[in-house]
Amino acid sequence: MRTFLRQAARWVPLFAALAVFFVGVQAAAAATTWYVNDATGNDANSCTSPLAPCKTIQAAINKASSGDTINVAAGTYLEAAPGPLSVNKTLTLLGAQNGVDARFPRGPESIVSDVQGTSVSANNVVINGFTVQDSTVAAFTGFGLWLNPGVSGTQIVNNIIQNNIVGIGLANNGAQALIRHNLIQNNILPGGASGSGIYTDEFVGGPIVRNVLVEENTFKGHSGFGGVINISNTDPAGGVFNLDVSTNSFDMNSRAAVLFNTHDSTIHDNSITNSTFVGSAAIRIFDNNTNLRILRNDLITGTGHAIRLSDLNLVGGPSSGVMIHENNIEFFALTGLTVDPLAHVGTVNAECNWWNSPTGPLSATNPSGTGEEVVGDADFTPWLIAPAPGGPCIGGIPSTPGKVTGGGQIDGDPLFSPLGELLSLPALVPSVGGSQSSFGLSVKCCPATGNLEYKDHQQNVRIKAQSIDRLIISSPGTACPATPGSKHAKFTGSAAVTRSTGTTTEPFTVDVDDCGEPGTMDTFGIQTTTYANGPYTLTGGNIQIH
Repeated sequence: MRTFLRQAARWVPLFAALAVFFVGVQAAAAATTWYVNDATGNDANSCTSPLAPCKTIQAAINKASSGDTINVAAGTYLEAAPGPLSVNKTLTLLGAQNGVDARFPRGPESIVSDVQGTSVSANNVVINGFTVQDSTVAAFTGFGLWLNPGVSGTQIVNNIIQNNIVGIGLANNGAQALIRHNLIQNNILPGGASGSGIYTDEFVGGPIVRNVLVEENTFKGHSGFGGVINISNTDPAGGVFNLDVSTNSFDMNSRAAVLFNTHDSTIHDNSITNSTFVGSAAIRIFDNNTNLRILRNDLITGTGHAIRLSDLNLVGGPSSGVMIHENNIEFFALTGLTVDPLAHVGTVNAECNWWNSPTGPLSATNPSGTGEEVVGDADFTPWLIAPAPGGPCIGGIPSTPGKVTGGGQIDGDPLFSPLGELLSLPALVPSVGGSQSSFGLSVKCCPATGNLEYKDHQQNVRIKAQSIDRLIISSPGTACPATPGSKHAKFTGSAAVTRSTGTTTEPFTVDVDDCGEPGTMDTFGIQTTTYANGPYTLTGGNIQIH
């Protein structure tokens, strides 16, 4: 009997696993697809066939169970029942343009036009391929889409969200919320927070909002006192955490971002153009933002400042840990960066930005700078001496007395279009038949003078220095930091870049490492406006940095 029980016991885990498997299969099989068609539907239909659809989205939601999908045909859905369109179950709602990026022209739309907007009160809801517009009742909800406090995992993708008081009321407190490939425009109807594409505060989204990705959207036409990304949480025990705003296009908006009480968040790789709020800023940073990173954005043209920090004493204290790096900041009526008194704990790190001049920003500490002005407690040295990406971050650093000589060969064959556009990274294109590029150089300082000649034999590109304007020598070498006595040198200037299509004059940067004799670990790299190769280890030759 005991033997039998022992043998049976070994089968218990298998039976349990099979039970879970079959329950899962049964649950998956039970998921239903529902259909809605404004032209041919009737809410009394079964709604489980395109031939017998519901007429309203709300009727399909009411019939559906969590995990179901609702397909909504092209048409206009007023959803006239009292209250907003209410999504109170975990559902996937697919409009006629689901899967089609809303930033570009596309076909007939499934238009949700409820004057009280759409309310999402369940987790993991997907809204894909709709136009959401005409939410005009400020009392409730005032949003095209309102994510209720406490929800998580919402996906808002491939939608046009327009002509509402506010585009999206934001909440999330769990699995990441995703807002991607939407066109969010002209949300400027009268009401609270009008002019905001995405808005949250402690009432709209709850005291804590976290883990939100806003990427690859187009925002345009938001005017007034709002901001496209309007984070106005003033709960001292709450805030917005891990907000990632990346690779979006902002154009003709009052402000791209208004920020209170954000933490560990990033605004990066966005295009922010033509900001229209006179006297304000494209990125307006108020109270209690910690570890905010503003990286690699193009901030171009505005009637106020590019970036401004202030403290209004509404929540917490001054901001801290704000980092502003590798942004292109150009053509603002007021300043590129203003840090108001007591707006930030310590100095704002604003190094390695392009201020629209190789001489750097105009500032009390850089009176000869001709770029966008910097006012207040900010460290902007070094700055980029040409726009990002690729502009060397050496502005404000004096040249180093010394000399660099050498010559040799490197591998690497970057591919370029006839117009000189980089088509593939050198590391992705293998060399064919040995070393492909050769160079010779002799540069010294001070003053910075010298010669450089470079030839990419496979691509038939020749680069010859016309002038040298800077030489910077440092230790250790970038490629060999553990080698005693190793050195790195960077020099910049202007060069003639010659191809079969002609010759252009371009700024250039060369980086080299002297890793000691016999030179087998030395490196060379070169970059111009239209060409880049390396740094790579020499396949022959030697670099000497003195």
